[in-house]
This record gives sequence, C-alpha cells and structure tokens, in this order.
Amino acid sequence: MKNIFFFILMVIFQFSGFGQKMNFLPKQNLWQTQSLDPLSSQSGVLIGAYWENDKPADFFLTTFTFGFQKAIFAWPKGEEKGFDLGLEGAALTQFEWTDREGAFQRNILSTDFWIGVPFVMYFKPWTIRIRFYHLSAHMGDDYMIRNDINSYHKNNTNYEQLDVTASYLLKNFRFYFGTGIIVRSSHSRKPLEFTAGMDYLLSLNKKGTANFYAGFYADSKQEYNFTPAINIGAGVQLGNPRRPVKILFTYFNGPLPYSVYEGRTAQWLGAGIYINPF
Repeated sequence: MKNIFFFILMVIFQFSGFGQKMNFLPKQNLWQTQSLDPLSSQSGVLIGAYWENDKPADFFLTTFTFGFQKAIFAWPKGEEKGFDLGLEGAALTQFEWTDREGAFQRNILSTDFWIGVPFVMYFKPWTIRIRFYHLSAHMGDDYMIRNDINSYHKNNTNYEQLDVTASYLLKNFRFYFGTGIIVRSSHSRKPLEFTAGMDYLLSLNKKGTANFYAGFYADSKQEYNFTPAINIGAGVQLGNPRRPVKILFTYFNGPLPYSVYEGRTAQWLGAGIYINPF
C-alpha cells in the first residue's frame, strides 16, 4: 500500500512540474464540485420524503453536510493547462424527523466522516482527478438509545479508496465518468466502483451570476452487485461562478450511499442547498 502511494506521488510531481512556478492556496480549484454526488466534498442541507424498498418511511430525511474542497498547491501552465494538489473532506450527518408515540423526534441516524487528497490535471476541455480518501460511518447516540441498540452493530462503511474521475466540458454540458477501487476495508468488501454524471448550465443573465441547472450523478458498486444508484436534480445556480450556491430539487433511487446502513434500497424526493465554501 505504501509503495503504491509513493509511486502516485512521484507521478504527480513529475507531471506537475514540481519545483517550477507554483501558487500556494490558489483562488480557484481546478475540479468542479459534483453537487449531486451524495458523498461530494461540499456543504449543504437536504430535506426530503424517504422510502425504503418502495415503502414510505415514518420520517422525513434531513442531511446536513459540512465539507470543503481546497487546492493547496497549483502549477499553472497557461489558460488551457494546469495542475493542483489539495485537500477535501466532509462530515455528513443524517437525521430522521418523525412523530412517534406522540412526541416529535429529531434523531441522528448516522454521521459519515471522510477526508481525501485530490490531484487534478487540466487539459482543456478535459479535467482529470486522481484521489485517495478515507470514509467511515458512525451511528448516532440518540438513535441508538431510542431504538434500544445496546450491542455491536456491524458497520461495513469504513474503508480507503483510490479513484480516477475525468470530466469533459462541451459548451454548456460537463460530463463525468470514473472508476475506483477499495484498497483497505475494516470488513470484507468487494472493491470496484464505477461512476458517471452530467451537469448542464444555462445562463439567465449577462453576468453569469444566475443560471438554470440540471444534472445527474450515478454510481455502481461491486459490493451491491453493480446495482446503480442515481441522483437527479434541477434548480438554479446563483452567485460567483467560483463559489456558487445551488438550490435544487432532487430525486434519489438505489443503494443508500452513506451511513452504517449503506446499501439498503432507498429513495428520496427533496430539496437542498449546496455550496463549496472555498
């Protein structure tokens, strides 16, 4: 594992021109955050109706994400070529809002923590991200108390993954596709994952500070027999294009992408706000 990691670093430094002109903490990230990726490194909130195995749940799902993506070092090579190396991470907390036994409850179901190191290469119109990250999920205390969970609960969501994702910009469309492999897991877990996505922006004003947005994100994991999980959304993107705010209506269907219950067949229909603070 260590040999693989050091080999990747050597490749990064070779292709980036390490030691040549370098910017520290550049103003802009080369990688465009995929807002519809439920595990994306961003901040936001989602409130939605929730189903499991096509049956309505007796609660509304609310997720709060506190995340960021920030390039630390950048090697610009002109307007159409560049590299950066950064840090990203997030805490993804899922709540159930429900009325049980005559009492309104807001229970923390689970919180996922993840942190990663992305290296990004930009060759217009292509952007390629090589990333190594750790993800782990932890059940909420109040959920355990209210549901009398007082013994060990198997948690398969604790692993490290290496992935490569490419994006291609074509006018108003940005297409994504990628693959990943789990390099270590706390429990036996099948390693492969494939992803795809698309973002579409249509400017609503001359300054580009208001845009119509539509897109989707999909992943397919070997752990769940490659059953696809699809998240689609539409809404508006507002503000500075470097750090925009997206207000979206979304629909998700497939294996649950996070929490200690990852993999359960789930659906939700909701509304959310998403932002990358850096």
